[in-house]
Amino acid sequence: MSKKNIAVVGAGLAGLTCAQQLKSTGFDVTVFEKSRGAGGRLSTRRVDWAQFDHGAQYFTAREALFKQWVDGLLAEGTVAPWSPVMRTPPSKNDVWYVACPGMNSLGRAQAEGLTIQLNTRVTALASVADQWQLSMEDGTHQGGFDAVVLALPNEQAAPLLAAHQPDWAQRLQAIALQPCWTLMLSTATLDVAYEAGQPTAGPVAWWARNDSKPGRAQHPGQQDWVVQASAAWTEQNLEVDKATVIETLQRALLSELGVESCTVLETPMAHRWLYARRTPGLPAQEPSWWSASMQLGACGDGLTHSRVEQAYLSGHDMAVQIQKTA
Repeated sequence: MSKKNIAVVGAGLAGLTCAQQLKSTGFDVTVFEKSRGAGGRLSTRRVDWAQFDHGAQYFTAREALFKQWVDGLLAEGTVAPWSPVMRTPPSKNDVWYVACPGMNSLGRAQAEGLTIQLNTRVTALASVADQWQLSMEDGTHQGGFDAVVLALPNEQAAPLLAAHQPDWAQRLQAIALQPCWTLMLSTATLDVAYEAGQPTAGPVAWWARNDSKPGRAQHPGQQDWVVQASAAWTEQNLEVDKATVIETLQRALLSELGVESCTVLETPMAHRWLYARRTPGLPAQEPSWWSASMQLGACGDGLTHSRVEQAYLSGHDMAVQIQKTA
């Protein structure tokens, strides 16, 4: 191999999958992640009284390559099917899967054995003596990389690419990612039959009883709810305070459930995802972008479709492209 030392920027599922695939074929890989944990939107918020999957809610498996990976996780118990009682039937008849005991378990499974530097935000790339050097937010630098892969939301990857692949940067800026406000709420048990819903109007795009998922802790007399706002409502209320978000989404949830009031057991929480999902209707791009001459690549579900499966496939495709030109 002429190119062995790879930097992967971003520890979401796409970046982790790319890193694992490269590592399995002899590359030295270091993953850089600005957050305190790996997995990206495969996130679970744990508090003293409950846990909430406040990012990706579930996933489906349609492509053979992804199904093979999921089957292995099913056998290990890391993944389980989830069939919530829906207020309205889903538009497609897919099997829904969740990771156990939280959605972040999927990221942890894919991160196993990798060298990952957490709490490390990459702010610039530079070519130094035919190798790549990464500049960090804290003013430090790390160099000696033969290739760099950006597995970031489109808006975060574009500035890093602007000086090296301006055409890529412009293309990414044209593929907008939508934001999402998310409410996490624990209530006393409500007498409702439904466990999840996907409203087509109003401020809410999705709601679910998180404790209805397999592998979640059960607390007698308590139900744990995740409510995700629509992109339109989030964009209109992007900078409002969390108290307003909590009040609005809680009221909308009760309306969806058909109840007038509830007993809130603990302090509700809200989280704002700035880059939650790809704007619907935009044409899909190639699953990953690779410049063999520059040894520079980009991948992620923002290129094609905001599904867990697409993140995995994009990362895998990125690794295959690198392997072919190494």
